[in-house]
Amino acid sequence: MKTRLFFKILFILSLLLQFSCSSDNDDDSNQGTQNNDISISVDEYPSSGTFLSAIETDLSGDVFFNITSQTSGQALIITNGQLAVGDWLAFDYETNQTLVAVIEASNGTDTETINATVTINNVDDIWAFLSGDTRTAYEDASLGDWVWIRESEYNDLANYLTDTSKSGATDNQLFSNVSTENSTAGRTIANNNDINIPGNNYVFAFKYYSWFNNVSSSRVKISNNDSSGPYLYLGDMLPEHDDEFNHFVLKGSNNPTSSESFIGMYASGGVGVKDINGTSYKWRNGDVENLDNTAGNSVYLMQGLSTSLKQWD
Repeated sequence: MKTRLFFKILFILSLLLQFSCSSDNDDDSNQGTQNNDISISVDEYPSSGTFLSAIETDLSGDVFFNITSQTSGQALIITNGQLAVGDWLAFDYETNQTLVAVIEASNGTDTETINATVTINNVDDIWAFLSGDTRTAYEDASLGDWVWIRESEYNDLANYLTDTSKSGATDNQLFSNVSTENSTAGRTIANNNDINIPGNNYVFAFKYYSWFNNVSSSRVKISNNDSSGPYLYLGDMLPEHDDEFNHFVLKGSNNPTSSESFIGMYASGGVGVKDINGTSYKWRNGDVENLDNTAGNSVYLMQGLSTSLKQWD
């Protein structure tokens, strides 16, 4: 009796073990393995379409990949079975330090889940929007230097750098159909139209319309609290430049405004102005701090860019 009972127990245990192994195999077949997760890092602002990583899977046959969820819009996409950059603006360290996506791999029968984590490396954001000779000039510049840049680069900084404000003159004023006229050279000037620098902002770029070529001693200025001054230098002298619109960035803007502030300049050469009703400006002859004179219905064609976030070295 004891021998017969022993064999019955042994038979039952054998069946249970076989069932358990069969269940484990079924789970593996349906779900795939979970060891193909992706973890990579990339510098800020890569171009859309940039390759990020191959996607590996243990599934056999023709496998299709689909992003089922991600933390930021269409930041990540799949092209030709590879993980790539979708919305390049999502790769902004000040907005997203990490991007995460869940990828589903399927061969029509079995599926596998792959987790992708992309860590964004912080870089000098101004540098990231420059290229070629302007990037080299910015790299070689000293702290406090103004660097001449292209109009397209200025516009990219204005449109895409996080939390950017414009001061001095609006785009509508700068590019209105009113004809551009010359102004007296050798003046310190500032528009007085409530297009001002917010408090706790870093001024990092400037543009203005020069009437002359080979201008070499103009200075950007800024006044805290009062549009009449005192206007103090912001950075060093602007590099030598020619007529029409010129665009500059400041290397190492480290001092934020303490309150609402006003952008101005000492213009060693003439500056373009437009006669626009309802506007006004402050001025005084010479490279001075305080502006004692006010005139109406004209806008000096100059503009500053600032941001509340220091996004550079």
